Amino acid sequence: MDTSRYFATRRTIEQVEEGAELAPKFDEHGLIPAVTTDFATGELLMAGYMNREALERTIETGEAHYFSRSRQVLWHKGATSGLIQKVRQLLIDDDQDCVWLRVETTGGANCHVGYRSCFYRTIPLGTAATAATGPLPLSFTTTEKVFDPRLVYGDAPNPTKL
Repeated sequence: MDTSRYFATRRTIEQVEEGAELAPKFDEHGLIPAVTTDFATGELLMAGYMNREALERTIETGEAHYFSRSRQVLWHKGATSGLIQKVRQLLIDDDQDCVWLRVETTGGANCHVGYRSCFYRTIPLGTAATAATGPLPLSFTTTEKVFDPRLVYGDAPNPTKL
C-alpha cells in the first residue's frame, strides 16, 4: 500500500487520472522516476528516482531529494556540493507514476561531474550511427564545467558509477 501522510491509496483509474488526490505509483523497487528541468529555461538538467521518503522530503522542504540506486541511499541534492535544487514547481503525470521537478539551482550546476546539466553529450543518429564500426562516439555539447568535482568531492574516483 502506497499511503503516507501525503499519499492517497490508489483505488481506481478515474481517481488516479482525474482525481484531486496525490496517489503516486512506486515501482516494484519502491521508486518513481523524477525528471528535473530548469524552472526559467526548461533545460533538462537530470533524471533520477525518488522513493517514498525522497518524495515526502521534497514536498516538505521544497528542495530536491532523490534515491540513489547505485548507493541505495536517500540523498539531498547539493548537501555535499552546495548546489541545492530549490523546487519551484512539482508536477506528476496522468497516471501518477513519474514526477517532474522544475527547479532553480544554487550555484548553477546539477551534475556531479561539474556540468550544468547531466545531459552534456549527444549520441549520433542515422548514417553517423550506422557507419560506426565500434562503440558509438559521443559528442560534447558542453565543455566548460561550472565547478571542479575534485575540489568538491575529493580526488577519489566515484566507485558507484561503473
